[in-house]
Amino acid sequence: MGALGGAHIFLAAALLAVLAGPALAQHAGRGDFDFHLDSAAFRGHDNRDLTQVFVRIPNHSLRFKEAGKVEWKSRVTFSYLLTDDNGKEIVRQNETMTFVETDASRVESSLAFQTVIKQFNLAPGGYWLSVSLENLDAPKISIVGLIKDKNKTSAVRRARLNLPEIPENEPSFSTPLFVWAVDPREQGIRKYQPNAARMYGLHKDTLSVYVELYLPDAMAKSPSFEFRTDIVNAKGEAVRETKRTLPNPAPEGLAVRTYPVLLREDVTTMPAGVYSLYLSFGLEGETITRVKSGDFSIAWDLRTWEIPHREYLAEARFLLGDDEFKAFQHKSPGEQEQQLDALWKAFDPSPDSGSNEAYDTFVERMAYINAHYAERGPAVMTPQGDIYLRYGPPDELIQDVIPLNYETLLEAEMIVDDPFHPMNFSSVGSKQYTLPVIRNTISGGSSNARSRPEDNTGVPYELWIYVAGGEPMLRRDKIQQMDVGMRFLFVDRDGHGTYTLERSSTISDK
Repeated sequence: MGALGGAHIFLAAALLAVLAGPALAQHAGRGDFDFHLDSAAFRGHDNRDLTQVFVRIPNHSLRFKEAGKVEWKSRVTFSYLLTDDNGKEIVRQNETMTFVETDASRVESSLAFQTVIKQFNLAPGGYWLSVSLENLDAPKISIVGLIKDKNKTSAVRRARLNLPEIPENEPSFSTPLFVWAVDPREQGIRKYQPNAARMYGLHKDTLSVYVELYLPDAMAKSPSFEFRTDIVNAKGEAVRETKRTLPNPAPEGLAVRTYPVLLREDVTTMPAGVYSLYLSFGLEGETITRVKSGDFSIAWDLRTWEIPHREYLAEARFLLGDDEFKAFQHKSPGEQEQQLDALWKAFDPSPDSGSNEAYDTFVERMAYINAHYAERGPAVMTPQGDIYLRYGPPDELIQDVIPLNYETLLEAEMIVDDPFHPMNFSSVGSKQYTLPVIRNTISGGSSNARSRPEDNTGVPYELWIYVAGGEPMLRRDKIQQMDVGMRFLFVDRDGHGTYTLERSSTISDK
């Protein structure tokens, strides 16, 4: 049932393959919704690795349909493709799963998850793993999506999966399983519910990691083992070292060849960022083996945890230029939070005031655009939301419809190009129109296409006028045009509420 009581589904698939090295790094799905992909590899049978692949989807990324008085369901199709380094197809699977929630507060929660675990028996070596998801209950809200009956999708393409050799004659570790919660009702590995995002901090302030220590017979009979963990920040500085003495629980004369270890580290004093976990094993004061076990993030901002990652990226897109944003996308959540915090501090117009007025303005504008432009997806990705966020509310807002009033769109286009062109306000505000079922011809046709008598539909448009450059938050948007102002023309070409920026009097220097 998910990390917080949702669906925790364990699927086993015994497969033959060939693979090498440390396991899969954490990946985020790209597409219409968020999900995370991670894995862990343990010693299996016949010199193979028992490989677990984790997919975790936050509930707010799914669309649940009411299936009863206290039951909500969401159907998702999972597609897995695994190939080896020679391009040989090892696994190709498609399956549809139904997730069920019985608590209304969890249906759209960002802290409730659906977790799916796939299990494979694979030989050591290197693979490429692709995982794609389709939410069957969430159609794409677009003209093409509606016509072609497309659903929302997200995918991780060609993630590198390296599986280690685990030798019999020397001490070694499994790859780490980063843990979100421990279910005492389960046994063995199944009790550890994975944290596929590898994110800790605000809503999970204890780092939990499950690993297995494998020992050869000569060492497995030792009465105790020395175990050390080191946490290192992105600069390579050690921020935490913990030493443990692990007693051998085996009866006298027997050996413990597999020693399960659940590590717990309090991270409340660690700032946001990315960290690396190192594991060391020793006997009688001598370190025998030390490995980098994996990377994880720490994040403390409420927005990092609770808003969809696509919206979080849109905030960064608003603040950053193209090259900076490309680099930002590949950072961990902790690193992203750290960078955004630094940016907002740099934009603070009065650092000694106790509040960041630029960020406060951003939050107010975000609230407005989310209330007015979020019906078709993240509001910050709409043309109107972007302009409102950058310049604030327009000084003048002209709304009208064509072809009910054929000349007004032409006048709107002309006033964008020529601010001194007189605007005819005789029919501004008229709303007696029907929306078109098919695309209306407002450009690309003949000069008479605007006024065909047989066309009795109406296509809405909005003309935004900023008399003196608006109230931009960022220095790059402060394009002062005191005399003529700035003008933006938005047109709903298909009449379905999706506006595009048709024409503008200014171009941002992003």
